[in-house]
Amino acid sequence: MSLDTVSWTFQKDSGTGLEYTREMISKLKLKALTVHHLGGPWPAANTSPAQLCRLELHSDECPIIFSHAPFMTEEEQHTLREYNSFISITPESEFHFGHGQKTGHLVSEQASLGLDTNWTFSGDMLSQAHLWLQTVRLNEYHRTLEKGKLPRETPFSVEQGFLMATRQGGLAMKRRDIGVLQVGAKADILVFNGDSPNMLGWSNAVAAVMLHANVGDIEHVLVDGKFRKRDFRLVNLKTEWSQVKDSFLESSIRIQRLVAVPPPMPEKLWGQGEMGDVEIVTTIRTEF
Repeated sequence: MSLDTVSWTFQKDSGTGLEYTREMISKLKLKALTVHHLGGPWPAANTSPAQLCRLELHSDECPIIFSHAPFMTEEEQHTLREYNSFISITPESEFHFGHGQKTGHLVSEQASLGLDTNWTFSGDMLSQAHLWLQTVRLNEYHRTLEKGKLPRETPFSVEQGFLMATRQGGLAMKRRDIGVLQVGAKADILVFNGDSPNMLGWSNAVAAVMLHANVGDIEHVLVDGKFRKRDFRLVNLKTEWSQVKDSFLESSIRIQRLVAVPPPMPEKLWGQGEMGDVEIVTTIRTEF
């Protein structure tokens, strides 16, 4: 359940929105709540971890996961640790749309990786893990380089990056039985082809996945103990891929026509966030 549509009532009415949400959590037996939180220059809403956690909507049975959270204050970072709540970082989305992501790496122990709007760019966790690994490294390298020093070591290991894409998601959901391979866990299993051209010669499985693998290297996929991909081919499908493909192509053509002309950009987002110019980067040589 998304909290975005009701979060504005939490601080503005007599509490009916809050009580309604509590009732729905119980009635629907929800397993998690999500809310988008941005902060910084983005228009303010009642989505801050510092606000929502103290309302005690969350529990181990139904945690709140804060999507994006690119500009967290020190108070918000402290609140995540105090209440053991998590953010979901979606790096490709945040970089593409201009959300930004300035503070996610500061709360890595309270963060996981997620996917967002996969109709816009890649829709796989592996790409997000690769991108976030190198982004965190770059941020930390710059801090040392700007002091006139050379980086002595790698600040974010492949093991930590791998955990961000696996175990941390389970912890965010208060589920220690997912995102891990152990007895009793409900693990979805991916089997990579270690003989592919880009993975051949690997010695560290985690490093091979985090630095070299792509989705084309995934040979088998098991979900809930059943093969969903086997020998590089989708299996046990309710609908044949040819039918899915034809339906998708038909929809894509129809949608592309509807959005062929982009809407004009507003002066302010939701009447609050003022738009600003960005410096355009180009490979075309100009006069100087």
